[in-house]
Amino acid sequence: MSRDHVLSAPPSAATLAWALRQTGASRVLATEFLTGGTSHANHALVLDGPRPRQVVLRRWVRPGWQDTDPDFTVEREVAALTVLERAGFPAPRVLAVDLHGEECDVPALIMTRLPGHAPDEEDEDSPDFLPQLAATAFALHRVAPPWPGVPDYRPYNDLSDPRPPALSTRPALWERAFAVVAAPPPAGPVRLIHRDYHPGNTLWRSGRLTGVVDWTTASRGRPDVDLGHMCWNLAVDHGEEQAAEFLRHYQALSGVEAHPYWLVRPVVDLMPDDDLDTEDLDALEPYLERLLSLL
Repeated sequence: MSRDHVLSAPPSAATLAWALRQTGASRVLATEFLTGGTSHANHALVLDGPRPRQVVLRRWVRPGWQDTDPDFTVEREVAALTVLERAGFPAPRVLAVDLHGEECDVPALIMTRLPGHAPDEEDEDSPDFLPQLAATAFALHRVAPPWPGVPDYRPYNDLSDPRPPALSTRPALWERAFAVVAAPPPAGPVRLIHRDYHPGNTLWRSGRLTGVVDWTTASRGRPDVDLGHMCWNLAVDHGEEQAAEFLRHYQALSGVEAHPYWLVRPVVDLMPDDDLDTEDLDALEPYLERLLSLL
């Protein structure tokens, strides 16, 4: 069975029965598969009641995720969402948890469903798009400790033997980047970070950013990690100037300039699991070259 089929398959009857018990509803009126997960299956459940409501059922369903993504547990996401609820940050709220799949077929989490949709072309073309992305990141990085249950940042990949992207015609550029991140990282303040902050993990309605989702990789780390991750995504999808403008908005709020090391690190961290095509590299490599020139 393919990964996509595993992720999109409807929840089991036992899982839906658990969801009803946990939410106090008597019937699931509808289920909707939500795209975007790689290890997790996300379904919106429409529950009955005087006013039907929607919740999100998130299940750690992909076979082998414990081996390939051992850090990305339900405990970690619950810990992050609990901290964010305390801080009033726009993220889903935890409604119920089955940590070990004792009630469901796999570990599962029920969350509130935030209003909004993934950013569309109208959102991305708005002059308020980048300022809102920056302001939301700044608000996250101001969430005060303690952050119980949220682990320290670590890179996604072991780069003990890094290799340039298979389709790259500029391997020397990547070797320079590998050498940069092989050095000890610069010191700096530790904050609560999303770790995978990019436009696809934000929700929008009527031109306003309504929330941030997918907190499975939340960490304690340098805020620049979030900036670097957002910037490479913007550079690939919208161009270098968009990435630079996002940084300018964030720096205007924080008064601190992002360290180039932490902007390079998320780019290098795409290896060795990259699936970058030629079009991606045409956008990403000039951006990486500019970052390296700042070091």
